[in-house]
Amino acid sequence: MVKIFSQSKEFIINAIKNGDVTIAVYGMGNIGLPIAAIFANSGAKVVGVEIDKERVKMINNGICYIENEPELNEMFQESYEKGRISATSDLLKGAKLSDVKIITVPTLLKSSMAPDLSAIQTVIEQIGKGLFKDDIIIIESSLPPGTTEGILKNALERYSGLKAGTDFGLAFSPERVMSGQVIKDFTLNYPKIVGGINEKSANAVVALYNSVIKNDVIKVSDAKTAEAVKVFKGVYRDVNIALANELALISEKLGLDIIEIIKVANTEPFSNIHIPGAGVGGHCIPYYPYFVMDVATNAGITPTLIRTAREINENMPNHVVDLTVDGLKEVGKSPQLARIAIFGLTFRGDAKEYKNTPASEIITKLRMMGANLIAWDPMLKRDEVLEFFKIDFASEPEDAFAEADCVIVVTDHSSFRQLKIANFTKKMKMPGVIVDARHVFNPLEVMRNGLVYRGIGRIPKVF
Repeated sequence: MVKIFSQSKEFIINAIKNGDVTIAVYGMGNIGLPIAAIFANSGAKVVGVEIDKERVKMINNGICYIENEPELNEMFQESYEKGRISATSDLLKGAKLSDVKIITVPTLLKSSMAPDLSAIQTVIEQIGKGLFKDDIIIIESSLPPGTTEGILKNALERYSGLKAGTDFGLAFSPERVMSGQVIKDFTLNYPKIVGGINEKSANAVVALYNSVIKNDVIKVSDAKTAEAVKVFKGVYRDVNIALANELALISEKLGLDIIEIIKVANTEPFSNIHIPGAGVGGHCIPYYPYFVMDVATNAGITPTLIRTAREINENMPNHVVDLTVDGLKEVGKSPQLARIAIFGLTFRGDAKEYKNTPASEIITKLRMMGANLIAWDPMLKRDEVLEFFKIDFASEPEDAFAEADCVIVVTDHSSFRQLKIANFTKKMKMPGVIVDARHVFNPLEVMRNGLVYRGIGRIPKVF
């Protein structure tokens, strides 16, 4: 073990490559495991710290349990074979074994929608108790601005008896990755952001990331700024998605096609209207507005726009259900007697992620109406669907829409665009309805094949 907090950039980079530094990564999920593999592949010794003992067992047996993540399995296997990666469920042990601690545990929301910091506070307590002089702590978990320099720094100092910025380094560096491309996002696609609680902390962490990142590493003013970079970007996306969704709702009432409007409007460089959809999911965008609203409210500011945007996006699954009911009504059917196929359960196309997916709310509402539901998603397995969604799962897409009164497209998986509308007509219980909440199909083609069409912001008639 080599302490690098007080060392030069060149020393730190060489120490990582030579395997002299041990890094503990707290939280070995979809983000943590790839980060661990990246550092291990670059030469560092890595200890994954994970409360899920099954995951710990798999890591220690050389099993990479995350699928659909390019390069990860190869990186992991190579590092495992070289003895560079192991895991433990003992948080304190992970702290004592390592020179650098990287935290990737999730920050969730309480039932009150206030930030739930319990997971990271538990990690910080154990790290503090196992902290040595010249250790470095890096937080990649998304946080409300001010958290690192506030309660987390204070907790580390209290539990360790050491002084942050002098005896140990502390910095915030937000993860800027998407599942399905974490390795490239982390190492190549985007600059890495680092904000330390002081200059010494920031410089050490910048050097650490320079050892594995091929893009720029940008040092910002402080940890609070780095925290804001992450959550403000998420709020920006949420607000812009909400704008697109509201424009889509207006378009429906005015008999306009929102997709045609967006395509033409966006030919001007000043316009970048997003594509409306069934809602916003994942472990990022649905949470960050609440982080910002919390700190804004505490600062005496009323975040009206942010709150309104969140309300619009959270209501979109309800609108999809309304479109479904309306489409079924047109063909003389009701949800209570209808067989409805849900196409796509993950929150984003071509990604195996279903945290906060709009599909959950849509399924819940339709189930309460008495609908007979079946689902198809090429990214998921039957047992996963049964456990999480508690819905019947088709083995093939054709089995899902066979004898269905209605098909709802919730996710824009690329494979869905290869489906032939004529096949729906042949197998669905006609007259049938397609509710396309992700603009996968051409409305004209759907209607020309004898199906009733409903789409978010799309006019339900031949035009």
